[in-house]
Amino acid sequence: MVKVSVIIPVYNVEKYLEKCLESVINQTFEDIEIICINDGSTDNSLEILNNYSKKYDKIKVFTQDNKRQGAARNLGLNKSFGDYIYFIDSDDYLELNTIGMLYDNAVSNNSDIVVSKIARFNDDSDKIDYSIPGFDFETQFKNVDFNNFTFNYKDIKQYVLNRSFAPWMKLFKKEFLLDNNLRFVENLAFEDVLFHIQTFLKAESISFSPNFFYYYRNNPNSTVNTSKNGSDIFKIIDLVEEYLVENNFMDEFREEFDLFKVIQILNYIISTRSEDYFQKAKGEFLKMDLSSNSLKNDYLVNKFDCVINSNSLIEYMENYYNFIFDDLNKKILVLNDEKDELVKKNKFLSNKNKKYKNKIDKLEKNNSNQDSSKITSSLRKIKKFRKL
Repeated sequence: MVKVSVIIPVYNVEKYLEKCLESVINQTFEDIEIICINDGSTDNSLEILNNYSKKYDKIKVFTQDNKRQGAARNLGLNKSFGDYIYFIDSDDYLELNTIGMLYDNAVSNNSDIVVSKIARFNDDSDKIDYSIPGFDFETQFKNVDFNNFTFNYKDIKQYVLNRSFAPWMKLFKKEFLLDNNLRFVENLAFEDVLFHIQTFLKAESISFSPNFFYYYRNNPNSTVNTSKNGSDIFKIIDLVEEYLVENNFMDEFREEFDLFKVIQILNYIISTRSEDYFQKAKGEFLKMDLSSNSLKNDYLVNKFDCVINSNSLIEYMENYYNFIFDDLNKKILVLNDEKDELVKKNKFLSNKNKKYKNKIDKLEKNNSNQDSSKITSSLRKIKKFRKL
């Protein structure tokens, strides 16, 4: 038995694979096994995996026909022996203390899931983006010791259907996954969506490690960025709806689900470049009513209405970009008004400053002819005003 099984699905990532493997092999926490699932790669990924497995005993390599990430992760889970499971994508990498810190948090809290933060990066830039951490429970839970603090979905309801679904910022207790028969959807893109929702709803205890451990590569060749996969989102939405209904969560999550459905469909309406996708999206939206949804915002409603009021994908794109430009112009006008107001205030304060500087200079010149205490009092009042 090992304490943590790290599962890595691998498909045609020869360019990035070594960096990923090095970040896992060199973890400061050593009681791990590394399970690599070669998902039918056609490049040199399998050769790289085999070379590493010969060099490091803790690396195990399994090969399957290309069945996508859901099936690869499920196979890795079946082959694992760890008390805890950690997933990483093969084009990303970890901080070297990731597994140890997450494991310590899981043990101290006896949690089913430990969640952390992610940072994003591009190959063509040295900059790392920390602005979208995926989860930031520090804003929700104030002044707590996260090494001794747990919660469940009722405390973070907004995170269940409408935040990051990725499994690779979470450490899972294997017993929890097995007892609840939690597996990834296979042969579909967005396989992590339902898995995330199920695990968050089933977990009795969730904990948080407020650290940026995971570095996510904005890879244009990933399955998420492949236009042909966009239509899979409709099937995923149906699976989520079915799960919520069958497990008596829909009444509790009706507003969150409607928001989830609209956001997910809108996410891929342009990237798929498909008229069929657009018409299906419009058909789904025509059956919905967001008017009473307390979670909606104006921006989302405008995009939703833009789909309903367009007859084709091209018309939608024209209407959508017109809406974007109008919105930007409104913001520019507001900023210009704010700028003009600031210029006026600055001019007013500058004139006031000159006026009172002249008074100070005049008082100091007349210092010998006036009572010293009166002058001092006047100077204090004037300088106090200037500080304001």
